[in-house]
Amino acid sequence: MPAAIEIPTTLAHARGGYTATARFGEHGDPAQLILDTGSSTLVVRPQAYAAARDGHLAATPWVQEIRYGGGAWAGPVLKSRLAFGHGHHARVIDDALFACCETDDTLFQGADGLWGLAYRDLDPAWDVSPLLGQQGHAPPLSWPWPYDQGHALDLGRFQDFLHQQPRTHLQPAFTALEEEGVLRNRFALSIGRALAHVTHDNPSVAAMEADPLNRGALVLGGGAEQQHLYRGGFQDIRIVHDLYYNANLCAVRVGSGDPIPVPPLDASRVASMGSNALLDTGCSFLVFEAGTYAAIMAALARHDPRHPDLVEQSQRAFQAGNGLPQHAIEPRHWPDLHLVFEAPDGGDTSLRITASQYWPRNALRPGQTLCLLAPPLAHFGGQSILGLPLFAGRYAIFDRDQGHGLGIVRLAPARG
Repeated sequence: MPAAIEIPTTLAHARGGYTATARFGEHGDPAQLILDTGSSTLVVRPQAYAAARDGHLAATPWVQEIRYGGGAWAGPVLKSRLAFGHGHHARVIDDALFACCETDDTLFQGADGLWGLAYRDLDPAWDVSPLLGQQGHAPPLSWPWPYDQGHALDLGRFQDFLHQQPRTHLQPAFTALEEEGVLRNRFALSIGRALAHVTHDNPSVAAMEADPLNRGALVLGGGAEQQHLYRGGFQDIRIVHDLYYNANLCAVRVGSGDPIPVPPLDASRVASMGSNALLDTGCSFLVFEAGTYAAIMAALARHDPRHPDLVEQSQRAFQAGNGLPQHAIEPRHWPDLHLVFEAPDGGDTSLRITASQYWPRNALRPGQTLCLLAPPLAHFGGQSILGLPLFAGRYAIFDRDQGHGLGIVRLAPARG
């Protein structure tokens, strides 16, 4: 079997997401990509990748338009060389498919793009060659980009136009690595905390990268054999659908309180959403469906009547680009959360999330903290999006070969 490769990751660039370095094209242009298990598309911004000077580039007739919980982008699909790692950890795909888009810094949180690590159905593209041919483009390809440049593109209207064109699904980059025999069908992430640790105003990227609390690791094709990255045994979560890394969240317990049952996803939504919870390393929060979130807030109020108001204060501060002063929150006075999932054997797997993980200190700015519990997003009704606080302090293996072809996620304590 191919050997696993280990790549360092950091919170220094996106600050609310871990990035790893990938190199694009003939000249190996380096880009810092957010590692996102909640999507499948590989996308890079032109600030990092100079497509016009890439002698390996091949244009395609495809266009992608991708929407996340916090924004959207559109751009051409290109084919070129993609490389990861260095030395004996280096791997290359000569004909990788990826999108190149222009977007503002906020969508990718200051990173150069995003590497979606989920399955094929989340990597759609549309064939615009018939229309481009009618408009006199020869050859009828999406590169050079034939539409409005940059942020002038009306993404709402463009989506309506694009979705009338023939649709296909691209082969995601990780799937290509596995199917070409470069890697085994698994990857792992070692994650320290959910938000960047910042101790000084305006720190340099180098200073952020040097902080051990901002470091992690991506292991492509590897898992339990990387014993230097974890300690103790694993707790396993069954993946029940391969739209996302979909799991069944059965209950949430706040401190020593009674379990809060989490309702299953409505049957009418299973085909489009998979299950009542998804495991999403591209999200910085624990986003709970409406009833579960309300019950968690009520349980926090029983623990201390001031707690729900402090959560709301944190949410308002975050929307204004700030956090709360650390002296306002003492995590040891807050209860731990226990998330109960369906295990591969049909039993339960209970994962503890400490208050210090959902109230991280020196979060994004020195002396500030943020609560990482959040109410549902409007278009994810009935579904919880469980992001980095779930993985904080853990080594997580996304083993896509186990569990009757859908996979399992295995979690163990990360080594410090």
